[in-house]
Amino acid sequence: MSLKKIYQSGALFLPLLLLLSRAANAGNPFNPAFDPLNPSLTGTAGRRTPIVTAIEKARPAIVSVYAQVLVQRGSPFPRSPFHDEFFDHFFSDMWAPQARQGTTLGSGVIIDGARGLIVTNEHVVRGAAQIKITMSDSRELAATVLGADPRYDLAMLQVKTKKNLPQLVLGDSSNLMIGETVIAIGNPFGLTHTATTGVVSAVGRTVPGVGRNESLKDLIQTDASINPGNSGGPLLNINGEIIGINTAILERGEGLGFAIPSDKVRRIAARLLRGNSGADLDLGLELVEPGHPDQGEPACLITALENGGPAAASGLKKGDLLLSLDGSPTATLADYEMILSSLKPGQRVTAEVNRNNQSLRLTLTPRQFTEAEALKLASHVYGIKTREIQGRLSLESPPDHSPAAGLGLHEGDFLLTFGGRDLTNQSDLARAVLESRFQNAVLIAIQRGHIVYQITLTRVTNG
Repeated sequence: MSLKKIYQSGALFLPLLLLLSRAANAGNPFNPAFDPLNPSLTGTAGRRTPIVTAIEKARPAIVSVYAQVLVQRGSPFPRSPFHDEFFDHFFSDMWAPQARQGTTLGSGVIIDGARGLIVTNEHVVRGAAQIKITMSDSRELAATVLGADPRYDLAMLQVKTKKNLPQLVLGDSSNLMIGETVIAIGNPFGLTHTATTGVVSAVGRTVPGVGRNESLKDLIQTDASINPGNSGGPLLNINGEIIGINTAILERGEGLGFAIPSDKVRRIAARLLRGNSGADLDLGLELVEPGHPDQGEPACLITALENGGPAAASGLKKGDLLLSLDGSPTATLADYEMILSSLKPGQRVTAEVNRNNQSLRLTLTPRQFTEAEALKLASHVYGIKTREIQGRLSLESPPDHSPAAGLGLHEGDFLLTFGGRDLTNQSDLARAVLESRFQNAVLIAIQRGHIVYQITLTRVTNG
């Protein structure tokens, strides 16, 4: 190669070498011009991952929730160690219940900054006399409970503020992928705005409820660390959208956290904002799961219709497979319960059913589920019928072949609790039946003589 060609090649290559050298020396600590405190030279842009971006976007809308509650402290002994009435009285005086004020800590997320609406867990604010929230910028605001539903462990809070607050979007939880990255943010053990990451481990999980007999259903399972204090905080996708509200962990279960799907949160939150804290609507039908039409689409099977009820009046029939209500799938009883609880009185809904492999659409209007209908349901599906005697509920003789008769319950037994709710009158029983009417079994307490029994009552179905 001639000297002229070498010179020409070097003239082209030398500027490139100089450019690369300057770029390398910009972050070289041996370069006198290097400044480690200059963020433009330390390479933060290269470390700003989608997870970092999502957390930065979400943090301002996540709050700490402090609820002041009265805690009862009583005797450590259920009875005196001598099992004697005199000593029972002595020990009850010695260990008289005492109330003291305590504080529960949880998390919450702002879903409507203009109205100051915050979603959290019901168990975080249960029994609270006062509620305070703390923002990420350390501002403290008083909050009030607009509504709460213990069956779904969700509560809606509101704070008053002159300026719009930061908020997060409720994303779509219907298309979650097993293995996709998720982020949990909350206040575990009081360590505010702690972020952890993991993946969606499973969907559709059922776990025991928090402080209640009934279970929480249709939950997202994740291995993102969720600890005490995380309750009520958001589970985010990689776009920084809420895909769940963290609610539970399993005792002795490391790496097992659970969240309420955002689609369910959206429906329950809308109902709580209407001031309807209980699923008090009814279609006049009974369902069992699962039923499967020939094409394999999951559905609930209609096993009974009430004469003159909304379902019978619409043309629905026993044996129909209920595929959806107003476009939302009814693959499980949990689906049906969630949809029903989000409807307004008088709202017309479209039911899609499969009848003899033919798809039909029928329109019906839910009705109020009254106290009388709740007591009738208790008699029909459990064989439970009661009368009030001096602030207690005494059982009437249960029908033959009913679940109550099958358990050996007798006339004169006292029904103390139903589904975790204490009972003193018929209205209490009606409310308890309303709250547990979609469960296949319910825990009850029966007193016979001086002995109290806790037993599980399984409902009868007309399948």
